[in-house]
Amino acid sequence: MSDITQPAIYPLPLGKLSAEQFIKDYWQQKPLVIQQGFKNFTSPISAEELAGLACEDDVHSRIVIEKGGNTPWQLIDGPMDETTFSKLPKTHWTLLVNDVEKHLPELVNIVDAFRFIPEWRVDDLMISYAPEGGTVGPHLDQYDVFIVQAQGHRRWQLNSQPVADDNQVANTTLRIQKDFTAEEEWLLEPGDIIYIPPGVSHYGVATDDCLSFSIGFRAPTHTEMLTDFIDFISRDIANNKIYKDKNLQQQTHSNEITGATVENIREIFKDYFNSGQPVLAQWFGRFVSDTKTDLLYENEEHFASFDALKQSHPVLYRNPASRFAFYEQNSEAYLFIDGDDRLVSRWFAKTLCAQRECDLNKNTFNKAEQQIILSLYNAGQLLF
Repeated sequence: MSDITQPAIYPLPLGKLSAEQFIKDYWQQKPLVIQQGFKNFTSPISAEELAGLACEDDVHSRIVIEKGGNTPWQLIDGPMDETTFSKLPKTHWTLLVNDVEKHLPELVNIVDAFRFIPEWRVDDLMISYAPEGGTVGPHLDQYDVFIVQAQGHRRWQLNSQPVADDNQVANTTLRIQKDFTAEEEWLLEPGDIIYIPPGVSHYGVATDDCLSFSIGFRAPTHTEMLTDFIDFISRDIANNKIYKDKNLQQQTHSNEITGATVENIREIFKDYFNSGQPVLAQWFGRFVSDTKTDLLYENEEHFASFDALKQSHPVLYRNPASRFAFYEQNSEAYLFIDGDDRLVSRWFAKTLCAQRECDLNKNTFNKAEQQIILSLYNAGQLLF
């Protein structure tokens, strides 16, 4: 992948809209097409380089073949190889590669252009390539996504109406709608961006050789959050905390669960779910910063001291495979990194999270902060 161009600095990709206007009028409300959100955009990765990435063992990739495969809407899971690509039809297929910014850190600047939405909401940068006719079919997602047209052209059709559960193409694991009627339609060219909120059906079809960059945002379900929160608060509960009858009265029916009993249960649960913002924030920070992937690798070069690290690598960068967030609590802050937390100064948390770059010469860190930076570098969460 050595031919990839150097990272570019991308401006706010909202055209004439401010970030405040976009969040107020569009975010999680309605779609938006931003013509030339990235002016004079040139894809920093080629289709051939994307195909090479899809052949690597630790890369999540898929190919969807609408026509010309073994079955309609054939799905091929990676890793890919040259034989797989040689057998593809000339048209009507799509290659999709997830977590590209984690494998190619030089592409993370594209993701960072969307930091007007909290960075801890970002899931990944997915890049897709398709020849003419390539598509993954009409479908909807339950998360927000910005799709940047990077090369070629893609026709997008959208429909915001509810979709019946049985409106699905049979005999495929892909959730493709068999009946789809477009309410709106656009043809995107390089530099154009389309924003699609959750629950809006969309159908993109390449009209020529096409590269699209999708910046998706995490949308955990309430089930996932509640399950994880209960696991979090349950770990330190003493075993002698048991159910006790409160103001038990003689009952007419011995098998009846009374309203007073249910209220007793409610009081028990309220003690945990109303346990105060710091506990809730500590759980949530760990939850949203958990990468839930194994893409993070330790730096091969380890340093024994902060001074040695600073002398060798005075400028460090947050690894795109890591998740950083913080929560202020009085004069301190919880700094969350990859599912763990540290209680640090607010200044230190903001300094590490403000930008992807951290210049060790331009900041004065105390001994504890130096040790944290050293451990983060040796663990691969900071890179040079």
